[in-house]
Amino acid sequence: MAGPAPKTRDWSALENAHQPKGLHVIVNGLVEVDDADKTPVLKETGVAIEQVLPLELTIAASKDPAINVKVWKAASFHTEVTANQYDKVVVSWDGKQIATFPVVDDTERARHAAASTKALNAQHQKAPRKTAAKKAAPKKAKKAAPKKAAKKAKKAKKAAKKAVAPRAVRAVGGWAKGVKKALRSVMGTNKSAKKAKSKKAKAKKKR
Repeated sequence: MAGPAPKTRDWSALENAHQPKGLHVIVNGLVEVDDADKTPVLKETGVAIEQVLPLELTIAASKDPAINVKVWKAASFHTEVTANQYDKVVVSWDGKQIATFPVVDDTERARHAAASTKALNAQHQKAPRKTAAKKAAPKKAKKAAPKKAAKKAKKAKKAAKKAVAPRAVRAVGGWAKGVKKALRSVMGTNKSAKKAKSKKAKAKKKR
């Protein structure tokens, strides 16, 4: 017994023109194996019925080192065919069908690629409207900017007042000192004048 079938995904079959001549059907898919030292193998089995390519999947030993972890590995198969020899591929595990998918030629593949490209372009053409709506949001930030500028201006004025205040104090202090000196000189002259008068008065009395 081969055991339970492994998980598989992303199967495809392409009828492709090869050099120097002829057509090949190329089958690709991904198979989950128990460890990296295992590899998936596809082989043709039986006789094709109603343009169906029958393939049998098995797991064989690989030269890759074991890592004790399940990994996904590529499974591939190719065979030379005539035009439109196969319409689909059937993959079996231990005689039981596990995957079925169509065979696509180069022309069909090109049409599919063109349709996919057209769909993607249509999505991108609609995208700018959403981005325009998102770009409208920063306007709030621009309106808020003058408020920040006003706050900065107020701070600058306060700083200027603080810077000017010491100068004003110094100016007032210097002016006050000048006034005091003037008063002292005036008071001094008044006192000297009084002394002179008193001396004259005393001299007159003595006479």
